[in-house]
Amino acid sequence: MSIKLPKKITPDRIRESIVQIFFNSDIPFEPLVGYLHRLFLSRGYDYTNRPIRQFPLNAELLPLDSSTFEIALTPQHFFFNEEIKIQLHQNNSLIFNCTNNYIGWSRFYSAIEMLLKELYQEKLISSFTRVGIRYVSEFPNIDILEKVNFGFQMSVLNKPISNGTFRVEWRESEHRIIVNLGSKLPINSLIEPDGSKVEFVSLIDVDVINQEFEPCDCTQLLSYLDNLHSNQKTVFFGLLNEEFLKSLNPEY
Repeated sequence: MSIKLPKKITPDRIRESIVQIFFNSDIPFEPLVGYLHRLFLSRGYDYTNRPIRQFPLNAELLPLDSSTFEIALTPQHFFFNEEIKIQLHQNNSLIFNCTNNYIGWSRFYSAIEMLLKELYQEKLISSFTRVGIRYVSEFPNIDILEKVNFGFQMSVLNKPISNGTFRVEWRESEHRIIVNLGSKLPINSLIEPDGSKVEFVSLIDVDVINQEFEPCDCTQLLSYLDNLHSNQKTVFFGLLNEEFLKSLNPEY
């Protein structure tokens, strides 16, 4: 039985919206950097070789999955505008994220689609081999274990959990799904826009990966990506209990 999914919640809690796409190219990596530099700058993107913004708070507690998202230790290449930032990785992948606030899937997908189609049409990319999508949502001053449909019992210690991180993984058809929950993670004190003090945060981190396909063209890759987003959204909202979801002001 399918559940009715909200179009949005208010305030938006998405801290990171990562799409990573692996590709094949007939062009060696170093010349490819130059071609992409020219194309992205012609489309209004700027360039830097430094990370534009750090990953989430407490990233050390919820590390990027090594089989999907890898950290570049050698020269890095970032392209960005006011809405979207892109990293060209030496493992022949493009990592898309929102520069600041999440801009919504429609606009985010359209920007990715436009760039990938042009890269494919210009034969800078010959095929696509893997795609992953990862959304990290942040909830200040909320114990997320009290708000989700996620059971955890410490039968030996029989003690309340003050804070912690929890990971589960499963497969649905061609999708590998990884969920990390971070509960009551300590942070340096922050002030919310409404003036309230943030003592701790909880994170819901949903990572959906499709690597179960032969190298494909751009049209097929975009279809895979849209399906990943739908599954990620289903998993996220399926985790929330009904009372908590109502408190997030869902719009249908």
